[in-house]
Amino acid sequence: MAGLKWVDISKMEGEYREPPRTSWILVSEKMCGSQNLAMGVNETHVGGQVPPHKHETEEEVMFFIEGTGKFITDNETIDLRPGICVYNPPGDVHSIVNTGDVNLKFVWIYAPQLASHKK
Repeated sequence: MAGLKWVDISKMEGEYREPPRTSWILVSEKMCGSQNLAMGVNETHVGGQVPPHKHETEEEVMFFIEGTGKFITDNETIDLRPGICVYNPPGDVHSIVNTGDVNLKFVWIYAPQLASHKK
């Protein structure tokens, strides 16, 4: 098991992706040896989105801390604002759309972590 680790997001470069968003992976097997989960921060830029996708085996939690948007599934749409926490079970298609005029910022956690987070 990995020992105690810490990171400073202000000293990390995020990964920019299209549609416009930036993600920082703060905890994963690659980053610190985590075996069971991954955690990071996403900023979905103004006019951007996290496109529709699903995770076959991973549970996901997202805690929104800045901005406004929509969390969209096949069955419902959730209005996002600071303080909203969303649990998304494995297998559900979902997307996140920034509907505001500032970045939509949220903390995400996967358990187990995605294959791309592993060594």
